[in-house]
Amino acid sequence: MREIPITEVVNLITAKMANGGVFLCVANGETKNVMTIGWGGVNTFFGAPCFLAPVRQSRYSYGIIRKNGAFTVGVPLHDMRKQLAFAGSESGRDVDKFVGHGITAASAQAVNVPIVKECELQLECEPQGYVEQKADMMIPEIRDRVYADGDMHTFFLGKIVRCYYTE
Repeated sequence: MREIPITEVVNLITAKMANGGVFLCVANGETKNVMTIGWGGVNTFFGAPCFLAPVRQSRYSYGIIRKNGAFTVGVPLHDMRKQLAFAGSESGRDVDKFVGHGITAASAQAVNVPIVKECELQLECEPQGYVEQKADMMIPEIRDRVYADGDMHTFFLGKIVRCYYTE
């Protein structure tokens, strides 16, 4: 493992999110899940680097992250399109995504949430808060296009406490 300043990889993370996504891991006790996200990203809040992770309220991960708040972000630097597509299309309610699908849970360094072992770049995030998106606060064109079914996101804010490359 090699620590790296988040400022050195922000553009890389942004590019990966826009081109296939990254893995978001959540856990609460023995319950864990991984999903794919393509929105969100790195910002500065309250004087610290943070990751803003949007999770739709209908997702299995939503209930888990609401209970714990911590999360990890795994950024693959090699081709994991198949695994990203799987993690983004199957529900953790129905299948353990960490078993038999090329996505392996490994221990994080600072938070009680797994990382995706296969990812070369990891972010570990401690909870700072969340904001529930409201339909009436959206620009109508976006609301109608992205949230026609009313399944809004909640934005989870995590302080980035570790950023590192795995070996």
